[in-house]
Amino acid sequence: MKKYQPTDLIKFASRTGRWTVKKINKPTLYTTNLGSYLRFKVSNAKKCQISVLPNQNSLSPSQVFAFRIDGGKWQRAQASLGKIDIPLDSTLHTIEIMAAGNTDIDEVWQGNEGFAIKNIYLDNGEIMAAPQRPVVNFIGDSITAGCWVVGNHPAADYRPETNYAGICADLLNVDSVRIAYSAGGVLRPATGGVPTADVFLGKIDDQTLWTPNHPELTVINLGVNDRRFPLAQFIAAFDLFIQQVKLTFPHAPLAIMIPFSQTFASAIRTIATKHDCSIIETKTWHHSFTDGLHPDQAGAITEGKMLAQALQPLLPQFSVQ
Repeated sequence: MKKYQPTDLIKFASRTGRWTVKKINKPTLYTTNLGSYLRFKVSNAKKCQISVLPNQNSLSPSQVFAFRIDGGKWQRAQASLGKIDIPLDSTLHTIEIMAAGNTDIDEVWQGNEGFAIKNIYLDNGEIMAAPQRPVVNFIGDSITAGCWVVGNHPAADYRPETNYAGICADLLNVDSVRIAYSAGGVLRPATGGVPTADVFLGKIDDQTLWTPNHPELTVINLGVNDRRFPLAQFIAAFDLFIQQVKLTFPHAPLAIMIPFSQTFASAIRTIATKHDCSIIETKTWHHSFTDGLHPDQAGAITEGKMLAQALQPLLPQFSVQ
C-alpha cells in the first residue's frame, strides 16, 4: 500500500482549486472553496482510499465530497465517514474528487473549518498528474460556488460538480478554479466570516495568502448580493474590483457575466466596456431556480451550456463537446 501525503498532492492540486497544506492537528490538503478539486491518474490499483477530516462546525451537518472516475457520473460521500473508498480494476483511470458541500456557518475564514484531505492510499500502483488542460477561473458567490442546486438543505443539496460553472468546464474540457463564497459581493461580505471579493481574491483564509494562478480565461459573476447597496457605491466598488482582477491575472482575457437576476445589469455592461472585457448576456437563458435566485439542476445545465458557447470563442483552439 502506498500513501500520498498532502505535500505530495499539492503539486497537482493547485491547478484545479485553491488548495494549501494546512496543519489541523496533522498536515492536510486544505481549501475553503466549494468546487476545488483534485484530478489525477491512477494505474495498477484496485483500491483508492481518500482519507478526509470531518471538519465542519459543530452545529453543521457533515461536509460532502464528490468524486468520479473517467469523467463518469459524480458520486457523493459524507466527510463524517472519514474516508472515501473508490474501487478500481488495475487499468489506467482518471479520478477527480471535489469539495462539494458545506454550510454558511462553517467558519472557513478564521476557524479552519474548510475542507481537509489527510492523505490518499493506493493498494498498488501509483498516482500521476493528469494531462494539463486550459485553466479557467470562475469568480463569484453562492451561485458560482454551487449552493442550493437541488434543494434547500445546506451541504446535502449543494452541487458545485454540476452547477453552471461545473457543466461549462466539462463542456469546454478545461480545468477550473472556483474563487467564490456564499453571499459574497464587492460590497457585501460572504458567509463563514469571509470578507468582500477584493479581499478573498488573494487569500484562501485569514492566515493564508493565495499565489495567483495563470489562467487562460477569467470569468466573473458578481453583483446580486450587492443589490441592497446604492448604485453609485456599487459602481465604484465593482470598477475597482475589475481593475484588481485584471492586475491579478494580467495575461488572461476577462469575461464579465450579467447576473442571472439582471441585478445592476446596465452598470456592469458599462464597466465591462470601459475595461475592454467581454460581456456575457444572460437574460434570455431560460432560467429555472430553486428559490428565485439560485439555479436548480435543470437551470444549471442550461446555463452551463449557454456559458460554454459564449466562452468558446475566447478559447479558440478548443470546441464545445
